[in-house]
Amino acid sequence: MGCVETGRALMSVAGMGWSSSATAPEAAVFVRQMVQESGVSSLTLLAVPGFRQGDALPETVAALLGVPLFWVSEGALRAVQTLCPTVSERALQETGFAAVAEGCALAGAGPGAWLRVPRQAHAGVTCAVAEGEGTK
Repeated sequence: MGCVETGRALMSVAGMGWSSSATAPEAAVFVRQMVQESGVSSLTLLAVPGFRQGDALPETVAALLGVPLFWVSEGALRAVQTLCPTVSERALQETGFAAVAEGCALAGAGPGAWLRVPRQAHAGVTCAVAEGEGTK
């Protein structure tokens, strides 16, 4: 509906969180699997938390996926926390955010975005997929 109403194409965004045990190749395979399960036709970008900037893993994952990387600011991540169905006590303790992957996906997909796949976890990586009209 949004695509018809606005004339703009929808963006499909994978939000990703990770621990020190994560590897880029395994993370890329997992993200790709989550995107396929979401039913979207293609991934527009990979959104990750800005507070992890400086870590090379997401740069490598985005390159393996062939999509741009979007660093989500803490303000943007905080703004969407109430829209996230997942509450991770561990993430909240460690980062101050209860939903990192879902928050990144929603923030990256822009205002009015919705989750296609809520947070899933595998091998030190969390991933969620959202769709929306994108950020400006």
